[in-house]
Amino acid sequence: MAQFNIKEVDRMRYRPTKSAEEFLADLRSVLGLSDKATAARLAIARSLCEPVVSLDDAIEKMSASDKGMPIEGVHLLGEHSDMWATVIASTVDVALKDQSQLRTLVEYHWQRGADLLQDDYNEANKSTVDFIVQLASRLPQSSGAQKVVINELLTSISASVVLPVGPIGEDAKTGDEVTFTLNAPGGSPHMAIMGGTNSGKTYTAVTMLKRVRQFGNLPILAFDFKGDLSEKLGPDIGAEILSPPRFAVPLNVLAVQDVDDVGLREAAGRIRDSIGRVKTAKLSGIQSDILREAVYQTLRGRKGGGSPTMADVGKALEAEYQSRSRKPDELISTLNELNQFVLFEPKMSPAEFFSRSWIIRLPQDGTQEVRRLIINLTLDALDRWLNSLPDSEVVEGRRALRHICMLDEAHVILSTKLPALSNLIRMSRSKGGAIMLVSQSPDDFESDDEGFLDNMGMTVAFNTQAKAGPTKTVFGGNYALGDLPVGEAYCRIRTEAKTRRIVAWRP
Repeated sequence: MAQFNIKEVDRMRYRPTKSAEEFLADLRSVLGLSDKATAARLAIARSLCEPVVSLDDAIEKMSASDKGMPIEGVHLLGEHSDMWATVIASTVDVALKDQSQLRTLVEYHWQRGADLLQDDYNEANKSTVDFIVQLASRLPQSSGAQKVVINELLTSISASVVLPVGPIGEDAKTGDEVTFTLNAPGGSPHMAIMGGTNSGKTYTAVTMLKRVRQFGNLPILAFDFKGDLSEKLGPDIGAEILSPPRFAVPLNVLAVQDVDDVGLREAAGRIRDSIGRVKTAKLSGIQSDILREAVYQTLRGRKGGGSPTMADVGKALEAEYQSRSRKPDELISTLNELNQFVLFEPKMSPAEFFSRSWIIRLPQDGTQEVRRLIINLTLDALDRWLNSLPDSEVVEGRRALRHICMLDEAHVILSTKLPALSNLIRMSRSKGGAIMLVSQSPDDFESDDEGFLDNMGMTVAFNTQAKAGPTKTVFGGNYALGDLPVGEAYCRIRTEAKTRRIVAWRP
């Protein structure tokens, strides 16, 4: 390696074998990968999970292979080309003499990785979800390269995602098609769809989410209060259905990205807020401090020694009360009530969980506190994971999409003023996140101090009884939502800066 530098690595052209090129083209379509280089890096990363190779064997094998179209190193290895080159060079037990040997070794791992991915895909019975989980299970437990490999596994869509607003999606006056570009340059991917009972708000939301999947296998998380999303949406997005507490959510909601003391304390504060907001009554200052310390001790105690659980938080809370000679109160009672069920099982890291599509059913026969805790902790885990990622790529002004979260009956969570939801709406756009809020009325946002509706890329309101003030704030005029016929709505798209009356669907 001493005879050539990293600039030459970037300028060299690398060629896959034709067989690797063909399989990875198919895999790109299955996973929704943005380009050839991303698929190639995934293949190389897969090969790097296996034992070292003999340089002579690699040279012999690649000399007899049919080659496909070349990719320049700066595109193939991306911004981390120096690290990729170093890791690849270290997979043989001899020093590389020149750039030709490095090129051969890169192409060898490219080919071997494609073969291994094809085997993995077949072993998963060509199930995209099982295939991704299988790949995630091969990630190293601790490595400087781990974040790079995880990023290669993320599904993203950089194409222009244009969605008709509802099954019909046309202007009520002109008949022109009305569409919303989820990742339009200068726009916002977040959506708010409002309407009274049987107005068609959920129908419209489901239709749009189904259309998203025509652009790629973007992971979608949906919270279902009425129980109808499982059938209406689940099969079309390949979602697994969860019904806690009967079937726990397999997510490590107490996972911490940064395990130093500062990271643990920051995470403890966030998790404290998520737990503290399950009750309508606000925690006292002392309760808030004790709960934060209990969460911190739980995270600190399990550092490097397994995944903490909510039961651990409950035990730590009781211990903290005892150490301060404080009698049990409603906070202890709330934790005991919530911990009578196993709501979360730490089987998956946030990266694994949020790379798949889920529908979490939260029926009305459960308690409000259980529903809120599930939503709060899941959204907090999503926020901490998603906003820890590097910014998603920008292609022709479009921000690549990585994840969509749908909150049906969003007024249930809006009233808790959860910081995680605020962060997701304000900050996740640059990370490829999109939030869809489905609620009853603009009134649900009346006490919103975070300006959620100001951050929406699209706002739609069907027939509903709403106050004049919130409606005017949203749509900029004197619109009477209660007079709208069935299937019609007012729609405001941020990049158009105007309100239209549309026909979203017809009875």
